[in-house]
Amino acid sequence: MHNLWDLRTPMRDGVELSSDLYLPPEGLDGGPYPVVLMRTPYSNQQATYVRYARHLAKHGYAVAIQDVRGRHDSAGSFYPFRDEGPDGYDSIEWLARQDWCTGKIGMMGGSYAGWVQWAAARERPPHLTTLVSAAAAGRWNEELPYRNGIVMLVMFGWLHSVAARVQQTGADVDWERVLRHLPLRTMDHALGRELPVWQDWLDHHTLDAYWQQMRLTAEDFAGIDVPVLHITGWYDGDQPGALFFYEGMRTHSPAASKQFITIGPWNHGGTRTPRQTMGGVDFGPTAVEDLDDAHLRWFDYWLKGTRNGQATAKRARYFVTGTNEWHEAGRWPPPRTTPTRYFLHSDGHANSLSGDGVLSDAKPGEEPSDSYSYDPTDPVVVVTDLNFYPDPGAQGVDTPLDRRWIERREDVLVYTSAPIDQPIEVVGKPRVELLAGSDCPDTDWFVHLSDVAPSGASIALADGILRARFRDSLERETFMAPGEVYRFAIELMLVGHTFKPGHRMRISITSSHFPIWSRNLNTGGPIAEETIPRIASNRVFHDRTHASHVVLPVAR
Repeated sequence: MHNLWDLRTPMRDGVELSSDLYLPPEGLDGGPYPVVLMRTPYSNQQATYVRYARHLAKHGYAVAIQDVRGRHDSAGSFYPFRDEGPDGYDSIEWLARQDWCTGKIGMMGGSYAGWVQWAAARERPPHLTTLVSAAAAGRWNEELPYRNGIVMLVMFGWLHSVAARVQQTGADVDWERVLRHLPLRTMDHALGRELPVWQDWLDHHTLDAYWQQMRLTAEDFAGIDVPVLHITGWYDGDQPGALFFYEGMRTHSPAASKQFITIGPWNHGGTRTPRQTMGGVDFGPTAVEDLDDAHLRWFDYWLKGTRNGQATAKRARYFVTGTNEWHEAGRWPPPRTTPTRYFLHSDGHANSLSGDGVLSDAKPGEEPSDSYSYDPTDPVVVVTDLNFYPDPGAQGVDTPLDRRWIERREDVLVYTSAPIDQPIEVVGKPRVELLAGSDCPDTDWFVHLSDVAPSGASIALADGILRARFRDSLERETFMAPGEVYRFAIELMLVGHTFKPGHRMRISITSSHFPIWSRNLNTGGPIAEETIPRIASNRVFHDRTHASHVVLPVAR
């Protein structure tokens, strides 16, 4: 195999970016070739990118893996998300001018390397031909580094990992101390470094112009006329971004009919390297999708014109957990679903697995509400490893999907259905309407949907979160008054799952999810500056006039 190392590409401002170029066995003399471009902040020597490059090069592609501006071998300064549009455009058009390129350019990659594709596509480079976008971030402020108003501490760990030119592992950081540090404003100092981007993010906690200018608009999508294969997973933290791009293209793009989506039983990393098991759950051997082949098949059709049936394939392919089967549909979400409401019930003591919370399709009558105390100094801890970004070679810790270790807490409300008689297939985006209040001006709501097996295992399916002050809009804050009941509309992540006979459905509700998400101190003070926590008494209502419920898209 022929390679060219540290290929320098000049940007419009004179900064040169570094790429490694992987060529077919014939080398430069066998060209020209269609080119696949990957742009990454994680080193163009990362094993996953190199694996894809070698596979594609072996099948007749030139593959460029580029370090983004300010990272690894590329010059300039790295500021997350900001420069990827112009730099992507310049890189694509430079590649298209090389005599070993056919002029057809595809892009691929996941997470940040998914975002860079959309940033480039918005600039409308003439030679961009197609994208394969996996787990792409981009629904800014609703996905990350805030999700519906709540600061994502995982992104603080990410900033540390990319703060230098080469990757920082965080192996020697006392994360327990750092992640509990208050205020958030000086958390970077507690870490032992200055993170100017962290300060910028804290300065923009609403969906303001800072975030709006990065988000693609309907007009942007209308100018992106390329076929795209979108890839995400049921447990992918960037699923909201991936769906944002898919829905934007399906709604506004001239290439709306050329949008394909694959959704697997994967977490964020699994969208690039699928595994059969995750969090102690075995999804069966078909969960290990051959994504190398999927990329090759896609590029063969759109970059080489190979007649392999790609254009006539079903537009949506998704894995249904529970039965562990792949399904196909003409579009996503599948049209044959019925919104079905399930209501919360109790005798006023739904706290923990030992409580009396019930979930059923019967509307509530006159029922007492449920309450719990949320203490920010004793939050619900939901991970078993506080280092979110360990050494890439490390195995890492697999947090269990069985949520019973969380649902045993008194500050978690648990509502469980009776055993199911017939299979219920849920496919799409559940949503929760929570009628609730607090004795504090602000608090957080975390809602989870689980499948409870006959063994008692409570397997997580999807979650939804919301900071109370942003219930009306992410652009402005509206605080609560004690004793008032408010409506909180909470969108959950996507689900593709079959509840089998004998299993039960479960909704759980709490007010913290630490340390993935920052703690709400319940005071209503400035998010970046708060230091003194206040214990909140939070109350969920489920009566005739305040019927809290979940809406599940049930397949017909």
